[in-house]
Amino acid sequence: MARICIITPGQLGSNPRVVKEANALAAAGHAVVVICTRVLAAVESRDQAVMGTAGFEVQRIAFGQDLSWRIDRLLQVVAARLFGMFRAHTFADRALSPMTRRLAKAARREQADLYIAHYPPALPAAARAAHQANACFAFDAEDFHTGEWPIEAGDMTEMQVIRAIERRYLPDAAYVTAASPGIADAYANAYSIARPTVVLNTFARSLAAPIPGSGGATATAGVYWFSQTLGPGRGIEAAIEAIARSRTKPHLHLRGTPSADYAACLSGLAARLGVADRVHLLDPIEPDRLERDGAFYDIGYVGELAVTQNRQIALTNKLFSYLSSGLAVLASDIAAHRAIAPELGQSIKLFAAGDAAALADRIDEWLSDPRALQAAREEAWNLGQTRYCWETDAQTLVRLIEKHLDHLHEPLPIACDIPMDRR
Repeated sequence: MARICIITPGQLGSNPRVVKEANALAAAGHAVVVICTRVLAAVESRDQAVMGTAGFEVQRIAFGQDLSWRIDRLLQVVAARLFGMFRAHTFADRALSPMTRRLAKAARREQADLYIAHYPPALPAAARAAHQANACFAFDAEDFHTGEWPIEAGDMTEMQVIRAIERRYLPDAAYVTAASPGIADAYANAYSIARPTVVLNTFARSLAAPIPGSGGATATAGVYWFSQTLGPGRGIEAAIEAIARSRTKPHLHLRGTPSADYAACLSGLAARLGVADRVHLLDPIEPDRLERDGAFYDIGYVGELAVTQNRQIALTNKLFSYLSSGLAVLASDIAAHRAIAPELGQSIKLFAAGDAAALADRIDEWLSDPRALQAAREEAWNLGQTRYCWETDAQTLVRLIEKHLDHLHEPLPIACDIPMDRR
């Protein structure tokens, strides 16, 4: 079996995809170490919870306002300016994130067979560590990272930096995985690489709620949405307007951490529309509780707006969480949702993105027909137990790794003309 090093600039408690990947590979018999960061105190309790049950080794790099951080930040600013002036790929590695240098240093200390990068700041670290160890590296694309800006924003410097990093390293990766078919297609087209293997952001059967009981809609359950953060661009305003229009008078439950200004904005909108008593802002809960908690509601809402290319082609975690909860799904008709809808059958209804009137009609169709709602919820739950569960996607990932095991020690033709310093 192989020794595998997973590298991410994020924290464990906010990187469920990293945790699922690490546990799957460890369960398959590989020795796994995750190099991650420790930045936000608010995530520390979730970090500790993950580490308490992890089947893998964890190395955390602390970032704060100490001298080392300030130096890394200064070097990043200088590299970004130089990249902006000369567009030289040799400055791109340092220009994206102050975390990259220390991630690279930690990765080089690990004598692994395979280095897996999550997010572009980790990609140079994985590639360079693999080059030093005469090993291989891979990349997991949870998003299409150069497509994360509004289309009207143009070709910004940060986008150009990401493109330079990905163009430099991805052709030499042993493999690339992607979190949706649309993201896989986008990477293949952008860099002329083999189409990445799709590994969806699904959830383990053990986290699923019990199969939905009969009875249909409840008086106050209604529509549910969750995310780590509660902010604009996710279709929340349309959902509030929709429940105001709906003849079934549903409640809307929003779980996440909003900014003070955005919470006030939502409360003001709900009050103006006369539904302040039917819009509920819920506190975040531990990730492992989300699927069972979701079962208390009727309909899961995925109202993504097509404001960026990435939003059009990504499949969010919440879609698969709703299936595990046994919720009927209302989803905006972005490209990714249109593509997956035929596979989800009667468990999903689409509506025109941002169209509150159309959303209200879809809500009423389910909440006024308890039998149809119950059938949708049961089909959602069954899908969450079969195709759309992590056990299925974990098998895809493990098979992909094992396919490459025989090639792990082939040398990599990576150009390391300006090495990361080893301070």
